[in-house]
Amino acid sequence: MEEREQLVQAATTFFVEGRTKEALEHFFGGRKLEIEGEDLMSLFKAELSCPGSNRWRLGKKVEGYWRDFLVDVEDGVFEIELQQILIFASGADRIPALGFTPQPTIGFIHEIGRNYPEANTCLVKLKLPIHETYENFTKYMFEGIIQSPTFGMA
Repeated sequence: MEEREQLVQAATTFFVEGRTKEALEHFFGGRKLEIEGEDLMSLFKAELSCPGSNRWRLGKKVEGYWRDFLVDVEDGVFEIELQQILIFASGADRIPALGFTPQPTIGFIHEIGRNYPEANTCLVKLKLPIHETYENFTKYMFEGIIQSPTFGMA
């Protein structure tokens, strides 16, 4: 019992520094700072209409445009960075170590005349405009994100 204080100190040190050290290092030091296209592809889950419907077909097509757009942004085709897309969609400049809650989603804007992307940063929901061609989709995505220097709706 004379060494009780030392035992408590050793146990506390082991618990704080030993058991949690790896997790803390991963949390603070192991985070990659640069966002990759694959990160955003896996981060957002598409909310599609009923399979087989016209809206489902259009949503799948635009989901493909979204993935191609992320690859093109990563490859430097557009004068925009993936981080800007994340900021537009979430208000955050990096993906939190523990992720977003709830899971970020992609919705689709089917209304005619709404050509630009929209974002709900509280829910981390990105709404993608429906366009017939990839060129139109990327034009409005790029313009909408660039013209919205903070985050939210373009």
